[in-house]
Amino acid sequence: MGSERGATKSMRTAQRPRGLQRVILLLPLLLCSAVQQPRDAEKDTTAILQANYLYNIAKLVEWKDEGMRQGNFIIGVIGGANLYQELIKQYSTRTIGKQPIEVRKLPRSADVERCHILFVGKSELALLPEIYKHMQSRPTMVVTEYAGALEDGAVVNFVKVESLLKYELSMANSRKHGLVVGLTLKNLAHRVEE
Repeated sequence: MGSERGATKSMRTAQRPRGLQRVILLLPLLLCSAVQQPRDAEKDTTAILQANYLYNIAKLVEWKDEGMRQGNFIIGVIGGANLYQELIKQYSTRTIGKQPIEVRKLPRSADVERCHILFVGKSELALLPEIYKHMQSRPTMVVTEYAGALEDGAVVNFVKVESLLKYELSMANSRKHGLVVGLTLKNLAHRVEE
């Protein structure tokens, strides 16, 4: 009888590791098949880099319009949800000069309120012709992320170069918007359109 109990006990312990092995083998499959959420803002390196660029670009530009040197420094975002989250998380407690940064998620509209920097994500390209027209005489730096943006009217455009995020800059468009671009910003640009 003692040997029967021992045999039953050893069979149960022999089965446990196989059950555990099955779970361990299935775990990666279960994790891979989990519903994938949209790209997490914390892991979206493009959004992290774009936010960093926007902050540093803002520090290297001067707005000629006296009204833009008072109150909050406003960064408006249309599209680019992860960029908006990153700007809030990393830069909303900082300043540009003496102006506190205020980040605004703007509605999908070409009728944009006053802001220093306006980022328009590639998901909102259809709005850009109207935005360029609306912003034509305003002291707002329009920042985008599509090929040919500088020719269309953007001041800064994000581009991928050999899988690295860089920016290109239009000096003519910056002058039209009353922006004085620092030499450092110009020198660090991937491409400068005079």
